[in-house]
Amino acid sequence: MKVLLNGLQAGNRSGTGRYTIALAQWLPEVADDIELTVAWPTDVAPPETQAVLVPVNVGGGLSRILIDQRHMIAIARDMGADFIHYPANIGLMFSNYPSILTVHDLSFFVNPDWFRKERARYYQLGVRRSAKRARVVISDSESTSNDLRKFLALPDSKIATVPLGVARNLERPDDNAIETARKKYNLPEKFALYKGTIEPRKNIERLIDAFNIVANEWEGDLVIAGRRGWHDEGIIEKAKSDRIHLAGFIDDVDQAAVYAAAHAFVWPSLYEGFGLPPLEAMAYGTPVMTSNTSSLPEAVGDAAATVDPEKHDSIVQGLRTILLDENERDTLRERGHKRVKELTWYRTALGVAEAYRKAAAL
Repeated sequence: MKVLLNGLQAGNRSGTGRYTIALAQWLPEVADDIELTVAWPTDVAPPETQAVLVPVNVGGGLSRILIDQRHMIAIARDMGADFIHYPANIGLMFSNYPSILTVHDLSFFVNPDWFRKERARYYQLGVRRSAKRARVVISDSESTSNDLRKFLALPDSKIATVPLGVARNLERPDDNAIETARKKYNLPEKFALYKGTIEPRKNIERLIDAFNIVANEWEGDLVIAGRRGWHDEGIIEKAKSDRIHLAGFIDDVDQAAVYAAAHAFVWPSLYEGFGLPPLEAMAYGTPVMTSNTSSLPEAVGDAAATVDPEKHDSIVQGLRTILLDENERDTLRERGHKRVKELTWYRTALGVAEAYRKAAAL
């Protein structure tokens, strides 16, 4: 079977970028029956992989759409690909060339108000058209698979649920690396960490309100790390406090050290298609508090303190648990180490390869 992976998302600094890179690296390792070619952006360093990489100059706006919708088909035809895999929500919207689509979440259907109107409409249209044309739609969680059934009326025969993962055998950074990151991002000596886009869906304002209660009982601070997103003005205003620090975007090379430096990772998001950051925090030995909604219980299992993200008191209690209860912190840290061994990019690649075979059989 010959598959073209549209790898242009590799330059994205979010989970979709890490997913794309992981597939390019691991699919050749786990599937001898699949000949993988990856359309790779020329402005991103290529990964170590046995796949064939086809360099593509990535443009923006209309140019990027034309590359995704037309140039990918030309590459696929030249190599005789059985399928094109689009790994980031939107695939072929106009062509019936055989395709596979990964949909990471349907947040723009769940609550369009989390996005600019034009962006929500574009994603709704793009995902709906792409999913209709795809032979198989891969989702990151049963929660997202249920959303595919609910919002797009996809049949079970067309859905493959494949959880995301983290790298195997991740090692905690040494003290020097942690101290270097602490100075680079001006991190306090003791802190709880939120890391992700600063936007309403992440529920940061409620997190700040809850932290301001628990701050009277705990000597550490709250660090909010990530790039600014849409409609973040209220969050930035609320974060103006001596006990709250806006660290900005954390470079990839520093993420492990920042996770490891944190006393706890706190992530009461309102909705996620999977939720990689809690697993990444667990991988570096940091206990996690997150939400009990959408896909997050699937991602963390019993390895995190979970809260109702819409209830202030629940978040307050969750912070008290993760920041103050040393016995529970030790338990969660131990469970976290076990959890990340169950969810790896190797296993993700196995599941995606099986989805390819499912598509070939339809």
